[in-house]
Amino acid sequence: MILYKLENLQRTHSNRIVLNIDFLEILPNAIYTLIGPNGAGKTTLLKVLAFLDRPSSGRLHFDGQLVRSNEKYLHSLRRRVVLFDQNPILFTGTVRKNVEFGLKVRKISKEVRKQRTEEMLALVGMENFADSETRGLSGGEVKRVALARALALRPDVLLCDEPTANVDGENQEIILNTLKQINKEEKTSIIFSTHYLSQGQRLADHTLLLQNGSLSDLVNENIFRVTLAHQKTNETLCQLTEKLSLALPTDRIPAGIDIGKLHIDPQKIVLDPKEKDMAHGTYLNGHIFDLSQDGSKIRVGIDVGVRLNLVLSMEKYDRKEPRLGERRKLFIPYEGVVCTKSDLLIS
Repeated sequence: MILYKLENLQRTHSNRIVLNIDFLEILPNAIYTLIGPNGAGKTTLLKVLAFLDRPSSGRLHFDGQLVRSNEKYLHSLRRRVVLFDQNPILFTGTVRKNVEFGLKVRKISKEVRKQRTEEMLALVGMENFADSETRGLSGGEVKRVALARALALRPDVLLCDEPTANVDGENQEIILNTLKQINKEEKTSIIFSTHYLSQGQRLADHTLLLQNGSLSDLVNENIFRVTLAHQKTNETLCQLTEKLSLALPTDRIPAGIDIGKLHIDPQKIVLDPKEKDMAHGTYLNGHIFDLSQDGSKIRVGIDVGVRLNLVLSMEKYDRKEPRLGERRKLFIPYEGVVCTKSDLLIS
């Protein structure tokens, strides 16, 4: 059984395409992480999957059924899928009242509400705060209470938009361990977005990379830890080695970081670029150290000071004729690079 299936799905805002998914299948009872820069479409995709936003075109299937636009039908789906927002809002009053709010709306009995609220607060380590006022909680504690509130509804699917953003390491660990536990014990399907590549590598069964609203399945190649040198202009230098750096527009860099991780899309690197290809990006020279066939494509390894992989169609390979040991030019466009926050838990 497939949990979600998306086909030729687009979401537009003011005639601008913000989401463009040709095809995507998401399996049930698994953890998916969704990565990509700010503005890549992560939040839009999560809202579509939560049935809180409707595609402009294309088809969305959930649990084997085509999702219809009927509001009553969508309401029934929203009872099975909960979106945990990156900036959750708690109501005034106690922590307990916040956690049981959704259960009360669903007319769950008082006894069940009490039991489930206590279970979920214990799960996120907030049981001692049950009768505390929410206004005195820290940012990390607010997120844990909001997570308990979402889990109290026992959703089939939990969608999390940046669940560990703007919280300290201790609260991050509690949130991530909670997600892992409910997936293992309750078989809750989880999709969470994050700026931390290594959180996905550590926690998720599958990783989805969004770039400019589209999916790329090439998330495990050409990943580098970089030091960021902020310029007075609108560009930031991403220092890979002492002698090698790439320039990116500052608005493509997460705010307030000095260390990041770069992912360079192997399919976006241009071998032997022409002058017209080189307007917005970084030009480099390197020598070819590896050639291999990958289905209908050719993978080219080229050393530019770090080892990069790029992918050519068979047609481009025949036309460009790369050879082992040759020194060749390449161009890395801005759109082929994603910079995310670096996770200090992983080197």
